[in-house]
Amino acid sequence: MAVSFHVGCLPNRPIEACLEMGRRAEELAYAGIWVADSHSLMRDVYSILSVLAIQTKKLQLASGVTLTVTRHPAVLANSWATLQELSGGRAICGIGVGESAVYNLGLKPERLVVFEEKLTVIRTLLRGDSVVYEGSELQMPWSGTEVPLIMASSGPKSLQLAGRIADGVLFQVGAEPRLVQYALDNIRTGAESVGRRLSDIKLYMRVATSIHEDRETAQQALKGYISVAAGTVFKTVPRTYFADDLYEDLSQFKAAYDYADHGSNDAVHSDLLTDRIFNAMAIACPPAEAIQRFRALADMGIDDFVLPFGMTDPISSMETFAEQVCPHV
Repeated sequence: MAVSFHVGCLPNRPIEACLEMGRRAEELAYAGIWVADSHSLMRDVYSILSVLAIQTKKLQLASGVTLTVTRHPAVLANSWATLQELSGGRAICGIGVGESAVYNLGLKPERLVVFEEKLTVIRTLLRGDSVVYEGSELQMPWSGTEVPLIMASSGPKSLQLAGRIADGVLFQVGAEPRLVQYALDNIRTGAESVGRRLSDIKLYMRVATSIHEDRETAQQALKGYISVAAGTVFKTVPRTYFADDLYEDLSQFKAAYDYADHGSNDAVHSDLLTDRIFNAMAIACPPAEAIQRFRALADMGIDDFVLPFGMTDPISSMETFAEQVCPHV
């Protein structure tokens, strides 16, 4: 099975820096770039992807992820059909129910039943077919295309819905195989409920990654990120998927968590991030160990990994990973 690595880009940096990440990703033979969509906090994902559609030739161009709450399904379908044409077929619509983008507008994430309907409308419009939505007949006859709809999921119901209706799933549940198995179990349950197989669904695993010969240095780069991820995974994943010692470490960490320092590398609670937590939430280690860990995850059936390079110097981290890990997985 061929394994591909993708760059995750947070456009909370100048737009030229985001474009340079995309151009360099193609030069380093990454499969794609996934650009976050959080319009109150970051630059516009569609502007960035459109420019990269012109400036790159092979790189897959994905949203990591866009959302249905703030855009009408017809608007989303139009944007993705246009991007698919502009890029020569390299567009991937990563899409979810919304998180920071909706919270910062005082809104709530999309209910899954509404999200399911909107995804059906988007897919139908992309194909150029007509569909009735909220009492009106909609159509985008000029399109006639397919764009992969990759659903971002982490909770059991969301993962199962993705298994039922999406072309693929972008999931983030840490890096420990037992936690990854939780995601795969739920995707499979959803898929089989409608006669699909897990192998019918494209699996993208988003995993925080930092490579350095010194383990502590690798971990330090991800402390703030892991602090947030640990709380999300602890809240989302059922107890049965945790080893006892990891569950105890996470319980102590969450009890001391201070939301006034949410996501900070310098928060006092980050001192409670044990090696067990780091190993469960991320791949932050020397290259040789990272190679073995990615191989183990690939053996579970995951063939695409999205690596969120949110460091101060993402290009350097991208180069290190491309040179020391990619060729060996």
